[in-house]
Amino acid sequence: MRMHATLGIGIAVTAGAFVAGCASGPAAPSPNTPSPAAASPAASSPVPSADLSEIPREPSDKPPATGWVSGIITRGGTGPCYGFTADDGTRYALYSTAGLALNQSERVKVQLETTMVRIYCGPGNLMAMTAAEPIT
Repeated sequence: MRMHATLGIGIAVTAGAFVAGCASGPAAPSPNTPSPAAASPAASSPVPSADLSEIPREPSDKPPATGWVSGIITRGGTGPCYGFTADDGTRYALYSTAGLALNQSERVKVQLETTMVRIYCGPGNLMAMTAAEPIT
């Protein structure tokens, strides 16, 4: 019985606080509080305009090289995924369904193309390998 009375009082207090909060309306700012416009000097300064001649016309990220690239196989096998480090130090994750047998540490030149296939072939830029030739 006592629990029902305590629960009833709690609900009544919560409902009263809710009704009192909704009926009072928005609180007026105190006279000592500065207005947002006066508090921020940036609001009164003009917005600088952008010079359209300074906007880059080309993508800022260098796209991966396509065509023939020479380097060393870092992860070999018969595919479909290979690891490759180009002579310039760029790491590639190569994908090929041709079943080429490439040995680790073998120096080769590979023909690369961008690929729409989104699979994980290891670390590096994912590229499609369309051909590979050993460098002797």
